[in-house]
Amino acid sequence: MTQSPQHQLLTLRDVAKTFGTGTEALAPTAFSLKESEFVSLVGPSGCGKSTLLRIIAGLVPQTAGDLAVNNPKIGFVFQEPTLMPWATVIENVQLPFHLTSKPEGQAADHAKTVLELVGLADFANAYPRELSGGMRMRVSIARALIGEPTLLLLDEPFAALDEFNRAQLNEDLLRLWEEQKWSAIFVTHSIREAVFLANRVLVMSPRPGRIISDIEVPFDYPRKDALRNDHAYSDLCASISQQLASSMHESAL
Repeated sequence: MTQSPQHQLLTLRDVAKTFGTGTEALAPTAFSLKESEFVSLVGPSGCGKSTLLRIIAGLVPQTAGDLAVNNPKIGFVFQEPTLMPWATVIENVQLPFHLTSKPEGQAADHAKTVLELVGLADFANAYPRELSGGMRMRVSIARALIGEPTLLLLDEPFAALDEFNRAQLNEDLLRLWEEQKWSAIFVTHSIREAVFLANRVLVMSPRPGRIISDIEVPFDYPRKDALRNDHAYSDLCASISQQLASSMHESAL
């Protein structure tokens, strides 16, 4: 990996992925991410959104192109919380520290701090089975934040939640971002969620996926629930939806 330009946390230049089966998951894709920027990534199912996120995280190697980074510490939040059922909340959150052999006391202190940030300080000694779906996802976010990331990657983390919990976690995630100013790439199928959260929305084509639109979101932060009823917000969501529909139609021809 090479060093990216100043103020750019991440730059992709024609990054592509073809799996060993011959499936072309990702066509040459290029975009950049600035420090403290929040970007949402939307596109049809199977277009390579998750593959792209895993390439950025270093979990999957690209087969072409260049990924330039600027000293990132990466946190990853998966679609499923993937918590250890036999461990308490605080033990689950401390896991990244244990994997790096950090001192036990330091790990516990950091875990308590991030649990306070996500509103779960009172549930430190609970087990995952005792938590709601939204609370389990908060634990997953806390576990990703304990390493103090400069880049947080989120792969449809709220997809399985009901509308109320999803909206609440959207606002809580933005509060954390505004406090800590890490950069974020948030994968979602929900255009309304993508627009509510992000500075920019990247739209991907059907597989093999590539970026077909890079859309600036004009709404100021902090963003509150009232934004969801704003006509300009609804119009932007409709425009992105139309772009997605057009790309899928063209792909089917």
